[in-house]
Amino acid sequence: MTMDQHYDELYKVVLVGDPGVGKTNLLATFLASDSVNENGVSRSFSAVRKPTIGVEFATAIVRHPNGKRLKAQIWDTAGQERYRAITSSHYRRAAGALIVFDVTSRETFDNAHEHWLKELKAAAGLSSTLTSCIMLVGNKVDLESPQAMLDTNYVDPEQHEAAATTLGLMHQRASAKTCHNVRQAFEDLVIAIYDADKSKAYRPDAPPAIQLNQQTPVSQQSTPKSRGAASKTCC
Repeated sequence: MTMDQHYDELYKVVLVGDPGVGKTNLLATFLASDSVNENGVSRSFSAVRKPTIGVEFATAIVRHPNGKRLKAQIWDTAGQERYRAITSSHYRRAAGALIVFDVTSRETFDNAHEHWLKELKAAAGLSSTLTSCIMLVGNKVDLESPQAMLDTNYVDPEQHEAAATTLGLMHQRASAKTCHNVRQAFEDLVIAIYDADKSKAYRPDAPPAIQLNQQTPVSQQSTPKSRGAASKTCC
């Protein structure tokens, strides 16, 4: 294993949310290390991206302030109902999650806490950090404008923060298109997972939240690995 591949802990993270909220673009932007073109747009961003079929995953290293190298195995799940049986099975061993919604779509915001959060918590085991390490991410803040903010479908920062606080979630507003807060969202979550895992604050007598680091390390991935082909497009 090279130094770049070395890690101290391995955690599984799941990305969930309605179709079209930008989960795959968020992951691609994170993996691209905030690289933007001359127009300030992420080089990995695609306005017309094929939807995820089932699940895809990639890995990335996050450096903890204490110097530990944390390897995140990030699973991008399909939002379509027909893949629910496949995607929900991956929640059970997850140490944390990002629930993504579109800030210009109140429906996706409502579904984030009325559906996706409930589904995650139902799958979480008592020994998992999952229930305490969930981040509510409002994507597409690049679409915010005075006109958009007047639309009843718009979810403003105050509503977003209030919901996250009430539900006991971390929160972040981001843009996969401009890279705004994307790296911070992923890194903050992974660091929080490590802190919760090591403190055992969620359950003092619990075993480690995830045992994947006892397996043969997964090779570093630079792009998501697809489990199938896609025929439709989404933004």
